[in-house]
Amino acid sequence: MKAAGVSDLSSSQLMRTTVLKLQREMSIVQEQASTGRIADRGLALGLNSSLSVDFNQQIARIDTIKSLNATVSGRLDTTQTNLDSIGQTISDVMELLVRAKSPGVDLALIKQSATDALKTLNDKLNTSYNGQFLFAGLNTDVLPVDPDPGAATAAGRMAVDASFVAAFGFSQTDPAAQAINDVDMAAYLDGGFKDLFDDTGWRSSFSSASDKVIRSRISMSEVIDGSVSTDNQAFRDVTKALTMMSQLNIDGLGPKASTVVLDKAIEALSRGQTSVTAMQARTGSLQAQVRDATERLEIQSQSLAMNLGSLEDVDPYEMSVRYTALSTQIETAYALTSRIKQLGLLKYL
Repeated sequence: MKAAGVSDLSSSQLMRTTVLKLQREMSIVQEQASTGRIADRGLALGLNSSLSVDFNQQIARIDTIKSLNATVSGRLDTTQTNLDSIGQTISDVMELLVRAKSPGVDLALIKQSATDALKTLNDKLNTSYNGQFLFAGLNTDVLPVDPDPGAATAAGRMAVDASFVAAFGFSQTDPAAQAINDVDMAAYLDGGFKDLFDDTGWRSSFSSASDKVIRSRISMSEVIDGSVSTDNQAFRDVTKALTMMSQLNIDGLGPKASTVVLDKAIEALSRGQTSVTAMQARTGSLQAQVRDATERLEIQSQSLAMNLGSLEDVDPYEMSVRYTALSTQIETAYALTSRIKQLGLLKYL
């Protein structure tokens, strides 16, 4: 039988290995204490690590949608504010138009009010949010409508002027416009003028917006139209009514022709007002839908976080106790290593 010897060198190496192992464990414990989560999911959870990965992915996706919902909510809030302003502008003009049916009303005042209202309308339709135009549909980087629709160089203004000349042979400001009768004016408004606001005329002279709107995912299963386009028929009708009154020179027309213009303007503006009101209601519904979806996502996120925590969470107090114990063990190991190094045969001869 042969006894195995143990040298002081091998003992010293063993203690060094032990210290390194304790230091690695201390580093892991320190990380877990600071994060509150296990440091190595694969090692600690084994087969359950796939559950951890799945929970983390779902939480990350929910957080992304919640962040996008904040942007969608902001867009809808700003859209609603502008629709409210447009609705108020329409109401003011409509009230003025109803009074205009009474004898002795200054048509020049009606014309100026319509001109101002058209400018206000276009200002609202050109509103941007986070660098994107709200009412441009998918063309978020393109100004939807002319910022100065009354300017002589505005495409819509030039299209109206050209259509008037094509219909009557002279411009709106020509003194001959006084002789236009009601039948001819009605035929023009239902013909050449109306064509300016169909799909082709509207997009070539008035709008640069896309008729397709931005769609936004607000939950795992819900996708909504998150924007409103200037191409909506409501804005066409309102623009048509205001353009009639502001650019057909109603104060230079005869009484019968100007009455036809006012009647057609009231008709178009009334349609536009009804449509804008419906748009406001729908936008309000979408605002509520986004809020509800975000609240549901928050509940889902909290539930997933609890499930994830049951897998990955560690007790900070336990980690603190383990850290202290490991620190003590390392100090003991250092002390033993130092004493072992002092051992030697010559020292005791």
